[in-house]
Amino acid sequence: MPTVSLNSFLKILSKTSPQKVAEYGRYLKPGGYDFYWMLKEALRARTLEGKNFAECSLPISKINRITEKKHNLDALKSFEKWINPITDTEFFDVPSAVISSPGGTLKIKLEPSFGYVWEGQRRLVHTWATQSPSLTQNLAACGLYLLKENLCLAEFSDCIPSILDLRKRSLFISDAIPRVVGPMVASELAWADEFFNAQSSAAA
Repeated sequence: MPTVSLNSFLKILSKTSPQKVAEYGRYLKPGGYDFYWMLKEALRARTLEGKNFAECSLPISKINRITEKKHNLDALKSFEKWINPITDTEFFDVPSAVISSPGGTLKIKLEPSFGYVWEGQRRLVHTWATQSPSLTQNLAACGLYLLKENLCLAEFSDCIPSILDLRKRSLFISDAIPRVVGPMVASELAWADEFFNAQSSAAA
């Protein structure tokens, strides 16, 4: 069963059906690489471990791949500008989960970077550094829906999920998710199930 990150799922969701075939087709073979895994480590170190920018950027500066190093470092610099005004706030660790499509053919990793308290409101923060597509309000709403339905539970039921677009330093918050979003996400998951089931039948 292929496993994708939330950002990858949202990226595929934004595409046309022929493009989805190509994108999901990439997951038919083992492999893949998380381009921003060091950024995620740096963001946790900056918020949950209290390290400064220099300490967090040091591992990224040692990345051998020039493009990967540049994009990770640019995203961290953007995050530093966003976080500077709120460095005195309380940060907390957040839950994560791996959810499955109804047909069990696709898994999606939900892994927010950190949580913080803003004016008494606890927020879970997932980050977006993907170069393309741009994170629109509708696309962000689909991600917020999955985060809210699967992570804001039990001791985190009072939390508000959010997605921080590090390209624009914009924070999307799930104050009011349109009702159409749930069916949109369900439709995409059904599409993925149909695609992977067809591929399995063809390979049998």
